[in-house]
Amino acid sequence: MAVVGYTLISILLILVQTAFLPQIPMRPLFDLLVVQVVFTALSLPGVKGGVVILMTGVLADGLSGSPFGLYITSYFWLFFSIQIAIQILHVYSRSLIYLAILAGIFIENFVALLTLSVSGANTDTLLWAVERGGVQLLWGGILGPCVYTILVEGIRCARVGLQGTVRHLKGGEGV
Repeated sequence: MAVVGYTLISILLILVQTAFLPQIPMRPLFDLLVVQVVFTALSLPGVKGGVVILMTGVLADGLSGSPFGLYITSYFWLFFSIQIAIQILHVYSRSLIYLAILAGIFIENFVALLTLSVSGANTDTLLWAVERGGVQLLWGGILGPCVYTILVEGIRCARVGLQGTVRHLKGGEGV
């Protein structure tokens, strides 16, 4: 059930990022799904989290128009890097969450830069990609923790609402 819920969060963020945010002039200039990958890696470890990340990467690759595999690769490496990091560090440390979001944006831009360089892009395009990556890191540093907090509170509210609904359907029994 958790895999379905987290995948629905991915779909919701993809819809928000592709349909709603381009309509406003001041939109976040980084991939919101990086924050969702960090959230999933910290909340849903193991195979279940890996399945969610795989589905999120396939959806992002299919809808983005970028070379297929860019997002799957980025999200996969970020997820498993966090899985290794939480074995050593405190799982819900604010600094870990902050660094994981920035690392995710860096990994995503690094994979994109490698893809551009392998495809034979000219120097101006590569410099533009590096500059764009710096801007994304800046925005991710400012807004990434806020988006993470919204995800955490949204999941908490959904759990409380779901428990209340189940309790109501069972006739008032405690869950």
